[in-house]
Amino acid sequence: MDVNILESEDNRNPLDFDSVSRAELEVFGLIPELCPTLNIAYCRYMRMIGYFSCTEEFEERQKRKDKQKFWPTLKEQGGPHPAQNANLCALFMNHHCGIPFDQAYAWHRRVEAQEWRQGLRPVRGVTVSDRYQALMDDKTNKLTTAALVKEDGSTSHIDADDVEF
Repeated sequence: MDVNILESEDNRNPLDFDSVSRAELEVFGLIPELCPTLNIAYCRYMRMIGYFSCTEEFEERQKRKDKQKFWPTLKEQGGPHPAQNANLCALFMNHHCGIPFDQAYAWHRRVEAQEWRQGLRPVRGVTVSDRYQALMDDKTNKLTTAALVKEDGSTSHIDADDVEF
């Protein structure tokens, strides 16, 4: 599996989760040569926990083997859902796929940031200031709307048009 390196985020298709931008490489400290392996290991973890579905028999067999080895570790952990737990994901990728922990952790955070930018995932514990900075009048920019997760677990949204600049 190849990972496409984008020169700019402007070149990203909203449904493209496999590509990595030059900015992401720099911000997350990712090693470009590891990106294909990171993506495969990340998908393997997400299939194991049931966040991604298997598309072929090989993936189903791998999922069963991974669950057998790693599920006791997951059961011992409390906290957020395993799909949202960068530490557990990185631990799996490190121990079962041979990837450096820091690179695995950074990859999980990169995917999390991409999902947040696309409005697919709220970021818990993030406070958006009253003067939320976003590009004004750019409705194509996913940063113009942010999901706010309240302490009671409910979600509300703030739009850049609602904030003074």
